[in-house]
Amino acid sequence: MKREYFTAPALALAALLSSPAAQAEITFFNSQAAYLAAISATAVDKFDDLPFWAQGPSYMERTAGDHNYVAWSVAGPGQNSTLYAAGSAEDSWLSTNQSSDYLTFGYFSDKVYGIGGFFFGTDESGAYKAGQTIRLNVLDADGQEQLILVDNTNPGSFFGFVSTSRIDTFQVSAVQPNGDFTWVTANDLTLGNVAAVPEPASYALLLAGLGVLGAAAKRRSRA
Repeated sequence: MKREYFTAPALALAALLSSPAAQAEITFFNSQAAYLAAISATAVDKFDDLPFWAQGPSYMERTAGDHNYVAWSVAGPGQNSTLYAAGSAEDSWLSTNQSSDYLTFGYFSDKVYGIGGFFFGTDESGAYKAGQTIRLNVLDADGQEQLILVDNTNPGSFFGFVSTSRIDTFQVSAVQPNGDFTWVTANDLTLGNVAAVPEPASYALLLAGLGVLGAAAKRRSRA
């Protein structure tokens, strides 16, 4: 029986191809500049087309640049849930009709790997409410999840997440203060894509493979 030998280049290539897929990583940003630097194909949904102070539908199909998504409100069991346009006629914000509802974004188009925006609390009339705590929860297509609580939010509080896997769902809600109510609100939802970057382990395997290939080529030149 003829025996087959693997050459050094073939072994190096096999190591690269057989390495396990890296687990997705999610990075949180509390700086708009840093978030924008981490994404490409940036597009912003300003919500300014929403009718001011209007109770909206239970969900909306939205477009931001080349990105598409759906926004909806999630309520507790047995409760009806609708969206709400807060802010002002000049600058509309997306909110919920009930303070306990979760403002949810999902069904993103394939190239959405980053999601961010301004998230804060409002009162019953839809006006900004100072000093509120907001809960941010993101889930990517690989099942990785990250939950962040941010305190003392205001209309200039920008937060974002970038994942190495496609964003699946993003949800924001208000942590209710004692004896009071707060409605979660979002403005200027910013979506983006990121270029695929090899993991450090992949770089190491690639360099090792190139080293083996170089050594083999050197031996061949001397033969």
